[in-house]
Amino acid sequence: MNKRRIVASAVAAAAMVGLSVAPASPASASVACRSSANLKQINGTDDNGHWPGYSYAVTTANCYDIQVKLTTSDHVTTCFQPSSGSYYCNDGHDVPANTWTLAATNVKDGTKFWLLFWSTEVHGVAAY
Repeated sequence: MNKRRIVASAVAAAAMVGLSVAPASPASASVACRSSANLKQINGTDDNGHWPGYSYAVTTANCYDIQVKLTTSDHVTTCFQPSSGSYYCNDGHDVPANTWTLAATNVKDGTKFWLLFWSTEVHGVAAY
């Protein structure tokens, strides 16, 4: 085999290995996270703007992030309750209507959280 064929074979083999073991990109992971099986309905909040009302949700292995898509524009802050210590919240994000928005990124599986909205009349879906 000549050197050109050896190099071409090595490049092709490396490309095949890279394609077979490469992890999903964050964009494709977000799309998979938003499959219908992972969506939770948001139909309003409690009197304080918390969803789920007077409770918390728990992240799953289905998603790396917490994402929301609302029917109207709003603002969302994600608050976390660690297994020990006080709760804490992120800086929050504006959520345009009918657009998937990251409410929190790189959240560990099994994390207790709630979403805090400016409006109590929030409707849409969450994926986590």
